This record gives sequence, C-alpha cells and structure tokens, in this order.
Amino acid sequence: MSKYDRILDFVTVTIANGIAAVLIACIFIIINVEIVCRYAFNTSTLIADEYCGYLFAIAVYAGLSAGMYQDKLIKIDLPGAWAEFVKQPFVRMIVHLAALVLNSILLYAIWQTFSASLLFTSRSIQPSRTLLAYPQGAVVGGIALLFLVSLCQFVRSVVRCLSPAGEKGVAE
Repeated sequence: MSKYDRILDFVTVTIANGIAAVLIACIFIIINVEIVCRYAFNTSTLIADEYCGYLFAIAVYAGLSAGMYQDKLIKIDLPGAWAEFVKQPFVRMIVHLAALVLNSILLYAIWQTFSASLLFTSRSIQPSRTLLAYPQGAVVGGIALLFLVSLCQFVRSVVRCLSPAGEKGVAE
C-alpha cells in the first residue's frame, strides 16, 4: 500500500465514516430535542427539519465515499457468463469511468449552486435564516471527496487493465 493509498484510506474510512457517524448522532439529538420541546413545552426549535436535512446530506456523501473506496456498495449478482464478464478489468474500468463522470457532473453542479448562494448571500426561508453557502459548502466537500475516490478507483482500474496480469485475470 503506497503512501497515497494510506492517506486516502485514512481520510475515507476513518475520517469520512467518523464524520457520518457524528452527524447521524447530531440528527438524533436535534430530533429528540425537538420532540421534547413540542410535547413538554408546546414550542419548537424551528430548526430541526432544516438542519437535519443539511446534516443528512453531508453524512450521505461522507458515507458514500467510504463505501465506494472500500468497494462496499450494493452489488447485483449476475448468473453464469455475465458474472465473469463484469469482473473483467476492462469492464470494471468502464464502470469506474462512469462513476467518475457522474461525480464530476455532480461536483460541478453543487459548486455552481454554492457559488450562486455565496454571490447572492442566499438565506434559507426557515426562521433560522441560515446562509445557504454554509451547508452547501460542506456538501461540496463531501462530493469533492467522492470525486477524489472515484478518480482513484478509475486510475487503479486503468492500471489493472493495462498490466499484463490484469488482462488475463479478473478484477477484485
């Protein structure tokens, strides 16, 4: 495992999973505080829906990058000859290329949204009046990590495809 693999492994597996876990715990706390406020004090925090949505989006992208890096995403088992076909290095390279293209488009779109929110100082319509660039900036970070993982997976699959053993063997 190279130095860069260890760094990416630490960032995606340890930090991204840790961030996702902390955000899910924060969502749990916010929702329970809201429940107590509504039923015990007949009032509301007025931020539970908004902030839980932001935290959930960030947690999803953090967890998704870790799952993609560890190759733990949901897979469909194909029967017979198709099973061996999809394991071929060239096919895996095409799959990783498609993920890279999709994540590039996603990163570009959220960057444009973030930039527009920053430019116009857009605020939420909720009572908190949160500057939308804050949560969108965090989502940009999550999607940027997802893009980085996609890029690394694609480069690895190209190397595997071009190596002499990669053409004969099947991808992991």
